[in-house]
Amino acid sequence: MINHMEQVRIRNLLFAGAFLWLIFLLGGCNPSEHKADDRGGTANTVISNGTKIDDLDLSGTPFPEASIKIDNWAKDKLEETRVLLYNDTEIPLSLSDIGIELDTQKIMEETQLNPGKTLPSVLKVDLLIANQELQEKLKKFGRPAKDASYKIEKDRVVIHPAESGLTVDIEQLISQIQDVPLSEVPTRIDIPMVEVPAALTTESVEALAFDSVIGEFSTKFLVNEENRSANLRAAAKALDRKVLLPGETLSFNETVGPREPETGYKEAYVIVNGEYVKGTGGGVCQVSSTLYNAVLLSNLEVSERMPHAVAVSYVPPGQDATVNYPNIDFKFKNNTASLILLRTDVKPGVLTVRIWGKKTGKTVRLERQVEKVIPYKTIKRLDPKLPIGRVVQEQTGSKGIVVNTWQIIGNGNGSETKKFLGRDWYAPTNRILRVGT
Repeated sequence: MINHMEQVRIRNLLFAGAFLWLIFLLGGCNPSEHKADDRGGTANTVISNGTKIDDLDLSGTPFPEASIKIDNWAKDKLEETRVLLYNDTEIPLSLSDIGIELDTQKIMEETQLNPGKTLPSVLKVDLLIANQELQEKLKKFGRPAKDASYKIEKDRVVIHPAESGLTVDIEQLISQIQDVPLSEVPTRIDIPMVEVPAALTTESVEALAFDSVIGEFSTKFLVNEENRSANLRAAAKALDRKVLLPGETLSFNETVGPREPETGYKEAYVIVNGEYVKGTGGGVCQVSSTLYNAVLLSNLEVSERMPHAVAVSYVPPGQDATVNYPNIDFKFKNNTASLILLRTDVKPGVLTVRIWGKKTGKTVRLERQVEKVIPYKTIKRLDPKLPIGRVVQEQTGSKGIVVNTWQIIGNGNGSETKKFLGRDWYAPTNRILRVGT
């Protein structure tokens, strides 16, 4: 039998063994991978065997030292000279020059998540630096786009085609570098280029081109009225070759300018209070009225128009447009999708206005209806310079008239649209006789 002392000794041994086993279970660790510090942490944890970043072996490297080892490994590679190529032109630079560096933090996270594996390095880019540096270094490879343009020669639109430009695709260049591991970034890199389209294309300019005369009107004048003829030519010349873009409005007064002696206009007869008196710029209203009729026949949009106070001889009543700088204007708008070109032609005794635009197949004619005729009065004025009883006609009288005018637009399919232009009232001009006293 086991005596009492022996029983006590055995019980103590069993207790000591159990205590050591409990300590091992609670605080033990794999002595080949960890060494506990005096705070109970894992600051001295080492990287598992077989863990690599590209061709850099990190096996057994303590984690605090691994990031330094990775940065040292990447430093030379980031500063290594590489060459950007385009059309046999070389641009030397390093990755660090253009704001590219290693994303060490991301790499360390990946090694913890994937122990014992070969992992690709990860690059990160400072986009601000990369864009600035690459724009500066590669700007000579760019070529700006050239918009299509036109000029008008001999009443025809001559088009200069658009040319596309080229620019470096910096985003793609950065992406193709960043998307590969550092060890696989090539030493020679082709520069990706992208085409830059012109803002104004050849097709859009072609759509603007006019192709025919869409409206034309002529009026007659007396050549022997030299001052009036000179004013008429000056105003017509100011309008000649005027081009309107789609949506643009032409102001007669702005285009022709002030009618003053200082601007070259001469004294000729004008209508004031129903009488013909001399004034600067006589004859200009014939130009505005001729233009008005050409505009109507072109089916362009009239924005502003006023009839004369009395009927004029060079156009039918209801088809005139008076002007007086700067108060009374004639305006019209290019309401088409193409360019409009004005051409004026002054031949002896005949003024012609032609409007070029894009043919639509529509036709335009004008209709008038005389609503009322107003008789004129005869006024006698005593003239002591004439012998007693002698009568001289100073001004021929003309009847007043109230007239309605329409624009008839044919749509090319046999149907017509009738547009009311207005009801114009013209006062009669008095017949004036001078009677000798």
